[in-house]
Amino acid sequence: MLTFRGGRMDGGSLAVEGYLAHPRFAGLVRALAGGFLGAQQVVPRLVTQFASQQRCLISHAALASYFRGMLGGKPGLTQRDFVENALAHGLSSRNTAAAFFAEALYYGLIRITGPDRGRASIAEPAPETLWGMCEWYRLHLAVIDGLDGGSRAAIMQSGGITLLAAVEPVVADALLASPLIRNPPSTYAVFASVDEGGSLMDRLIAGSDPTADLEERAVTDVTSVSALAKPFNISRTHAGRTLAGAIALGAIGWTGVPGRSPLWLSRAFREDYARVQATKLVIIAAAFDAATAGAGVGSGLRAMPAPPAQFEGVRPAW
Repeated sequence: MLTFRGGRMDGGSLAVEGYLAHPRFAGLVRALAGGFLGAQQVVPRLVTQFASQQRCLISHAALASYFRGMLGGKPGLTQRDFVENALAHGLSSRNTAAAFFAEALYYGLIRITGPDRGRASIAEPAPETLWGMCEWYRLHLAVIDGLDGGSRAAIMQSGGITLLAAVEPVVADALLASPLIRNPPSTYAVFASVDEGGSLMDRLIAGSDPTADLEERAVTDVTSVSALAKPFNISRTHAGRTLAGAIALGAIGWTGVPGRSPLWLSRAFREDYARVQATKLVIIAAAFDAATAGAGVGSGLRAMPAPPAQFEGVRPAW
């Protein structure tokens, strides 16, 4: 049984190995990557916040703080709170955190509630952001359901903001305390450390040959840097630089002429990606199961706002 102690997950390593050994896990991880890409097409600004390690962890830390305040009767988060939270977890500099807050406000991912008092203004996640988080969880929970036949994804879909508020702080604490999540293998980090790198990585995994899971190299359907970069609105130079870093590590390579032939992914890179996902999934499963165990989640939960129209298209692919 998995338990959490001070943000640390006890028993997690055994569960991670169990996930990795499951015969359906590799296929479900590819589908998960495809689910991320589907969400990116619908709500690109929101998904961008999770497409690099730094942005993802800052977002989780802020949301955890927001939900703890909400459950304690003090909803909202100021820019000062946001910045101090990022600093406390060693996630960024003060200037980087402040710029991230301003960007989230500019693009409507958060909104000011009440009078505008500059850095002391109270902000909250926009409805689209709350729904995006529900979809983020539902995509992950659908993978876990695919392994054990559960119905977590359906519960998440119908649960409500109270369920999200109960799960997110526990998940955020565990992610922030996980050595693997904070310091992933170099083949993973070369993507996760740059803007939209996570989306590039997801595209490569989703497009890899499903019959080559045990092969040293799995060929993808990606045949040019430009085609890879275009859906994410990033430059060919940025995408090419990221790929070059991964090639230098032996994580990926071209099957023929660079930029004019399919890319291949090394087995080590695919295994590193799978291990990071498994670690995240174990954390999410434990937090979700603890939050819903015997709680009668079908009743007593405050409903989420009606889903924005764009979320009608965000559904798992399995």
